[in-house]
Amino acid sequence: MNAARVQQWRRWAPFGLFLVAPAVGAVADLLVSGPRGHWSGHVGSGAAAAGQLLAVVAGAVLARRRLNVLLVVLLAVVAVGLVLEVVGNQRVAASIWKTSYGDDEAAAVGPSFEGFESGHALAGTGDMLVVVGGLAFAVAVGAFRRVGLGAAVAGVVLSLFPPWILPAVGTVLLLALLCY
Repeated sequence: MNAARVQQWRRWAPFGLFLVAPAVGAVADLLVSGPRGHWSGHVGSGAAAAGQLLAVVAGAVLARRRLNVLLVVLLAVVAVGLVLEVVGNQRVAASIWKTSYGDDEAAAVGPSFEGFESGHALAGTGDMLVVVGGLAFAVAVGAFRRVGLGAAVAGVVLSLFPPWILPAVGTVLLLALLCY
């Protein structure tokens, strides 16, 4: 392989971080059997958060030379939020495992199951940490001029993306750009 192709691959490879969460989610979906319901949504959300956690850690390792202590602390806040999302979603899924309850039925019956309410609360706390940490990371990366203004604004906007669908999108984008 010639040097130009290797250089081009190295330049674009960090954007592969965006493929981690969908790959983890697809594998989790294949492993989940039985009736679908509110619980399977939490399995999917937990898998997405786990995939994004892997992407954040891998991105931080790849971008380590461009990160100062404050940026590492902000990434740690995002990572803690992702861990809380994974654990909270797993608690909810385990509490109503393999039931066909939809959202309305789960809201009515779910609180009677151990771990349902605490799992939702824990996942909600994780969501908040991911959003706040992602916003702070985007602002700090822009303020330190590690990325351009447009990229920092994109990081802020993507950090507001609903974390129960795909958390830490802005953080992963900015980490990929730091490696670019």
